[in-house]
Amino acid sequence: MEKEPWNSSDEKSKTLKLEDFGNLDEVLKMAFMPINVNSFLEARNILESFVGKLMTSKSGLTASISKKSIKEILSGKAAGKSFDIKAHLKAAVNIEKLFYNAIEKWEFSLDPNKDNDSLKDRKYLYAPMAHNDLIIPVKLTIKEYKDIKAEKRLYSIQAINVEIK
Repeated sequence: MEKEPWNSSDEKSKTLKLEDFGNLDEVLKMAFMPINVNSFLEARNILESFVGKLMTSKSGLTASISKKSIKEILSGKAAGKSFDIKAHLKAAVNIEKLFYNAIEKWEFSLDPNKDNDSLKDRKYLYAPMAHNDLIIPVKLTIKEYKDIKAEKRLYSIQAINVEIK
């Protein structure tokens, strides 16, 4: 499979369709997020319970969250990439469900402007999330390291401002 350009992952997310994830009933179940928070502190407290825990997606991909991941996910820079802070916080605290339902529809090349020396791959996965009566995609960035002792790490998330139909 030919890799997509490194900087096209946001645009690609806008082409996702409901059927990419399943039928309407399946997607509605996937998109329902059981946890809501109102602050970054509440989100941090929930995310810290995932440190050291291996998450597995339906497709069998595994990844972990580190304290550094939490710092990145809850940074102003990451939250600013999401179109809505409440959507970003909702995605953060429901990360395990999002990761489980996430698909990797495309493969992307590495960003040549970043330090990729320790990276084997950077994966972008997408999961549906209900927010404000819409189903939107959440992009999850996973870093896969060359060092086989290093696990794949969830690096960041982004709530994309488009409805999945």
